Amino acid sequence: MDYMIESLKRVPMLAALKPEQLEGLSKLATTRLYKKGEVIIKQGEPGTGLFIMLSGSVQVTSKTRPGLPEAKLNVLNKGDFFGEMSLIDGYPRAATVTAIVDIEVVELNRWVFLDALRREPNIAVAMLPVLTRRIRQLEEIKPR
Repeated sequence: MDYMIESLKRVPMLAALKPEQLEGLSKLATTRLYKKGEVIIKQGEPGTGLFIMLSGSVQVTSKTRPGLPEAKLNVLNKGDFFGEMSLIDGYPRAATVTAIVDIEVVELNRWVFLDALRREPNIAVAMLPVLTRRIRQLEEIKPR
């Protein structure tokens, strides 16, 4: 459990949490390992979890239109997070995320994540710059 708390503490969007809040979150989180090339989330599927990178790198891609190749949106690394958009708005996943190398992530299910946002609004504030940047990236690849 200490490993989980220490890992969560290093995530920028969780930095505002008190030790007891981090401990509570760690009890509800799940650590997962994915192999190189494995798809963690797939565009169009329902979103049930938020993922926080503990190690490794992932590639984020998105199809803007059927028949067009996937556009590469981003590479995420240790401390980054993904999967938050569909947790917040309830829509299907907006992108596919694939492990570039073997990775370790912490997964928080939707209800745990939303409860954490309700209890600690600073998490949402810390997420805003990242969400804005991701929206801009999607706008750049959107067909006109």
